[in-house]
Amino acid sequence: MHNTKNSEPELLLKITRGNNIETLHNGWICVLDKSKKILYKKGNINDCIFLRSATKPIQAIPLIDNNIKVTQEELAVICASHSGSERHINILKGLLKNYHINPSDLQCGIHESLTVSSPNILHNNCSGKHIGMLCVCKKNNWDLGSYLNPSHPLQKLILNKIKELSETKKIFTATDGCSAPTFALPVINIAKMFSNFTPDKKYSKIITAMRLNPYLIGARDQIDSEIIEASNGKFVSKVGAEGIIVVAYDGNCAVVKIADGSQKARSIVTLRLLIKLGWLKESDIKNSSLKKIYDRKVKNHVGKIIGEVRTTF
Repeated sequence: MHNTKNSEPELLLKITRGNNIETLHNGWICVLDKSKKILYKKGNINDCIFLRSATKPIQAIPLIDNNIKVTQEELAVICASHSGSERHINILKGLLKNYHINPSDLQCGIHESLTVSSPNILHNNCSGKHIGMLCVCKKNNWDLGSYLNPSHPLQKLILNKIKELSETKKIFTATDGCSAPTFALPVINIAKMFSNFTPDKKYSKIITAMRLNPYLIGARDQIDSEIIEASNGKFVSKVGAEGIIVVAYDGNCAVVKIADGSQKARSIVTLRLLIKLGWLKESDIKNSSLKKIYDRKVKNHVGKIIGEVRTTF
């Protein structure tokens, strides 16, 4: 968030233990329809929040604008916060080979992996995004060593695209966990960005890649992947670090951000919101892997119910 002294999140979720409140989670919600009319909001939607990895579908646009030939699966992994599964890694290796990119060209770093004990740079959940960026640089003969610098032609392209789609110049930049630029902008403008992005036929390859490959976007039991799967590919959805998620289709967009970054709170609030909006039915959740994610009972280690999770809307 920018200028946290003036930020105004609203209470979205309470967790109780016994009859007492144990945890409170504040945040923001902004839902727009395809005409950008506000359907629902919580918190001050003019507050600026960081997009983090929710930006990845937008950061993939230069591949489309430069007519770079990638498969749907490759494009999905480029947009992904992936789990580093064998399938993900094989797709990434194919991209490196096809575009003559060395793993040492990636500047995203290495982090702990959910899938292997000794991860390499490809297991970074942002490696697809970085390879996509390097593909664009190769195509344009741009310098590879400085591809993450905000003054690099690629990063200027991305920032201009964010300004155009979000309909605001009120954008603040910082450095993401993977060393790429990340962007903070008003919650309502994040919703506008995806409202403009999802119906635009220029970007249909990105939308289709995400809709058809939900588990390449993340992993099983990851909230964005499971929302896409449960909707039978109707929605595109993308999470980012510290409690942000975007769910969108055909110009309709919902943005949720949990102020304290809680992933659990993000999941419960988002699914409650989708039910409230009528975008998903209770039965869609009960009959999918979302059922486990939407479990609102607090249980102890022997499975006894000792509290519950309650949304405030």
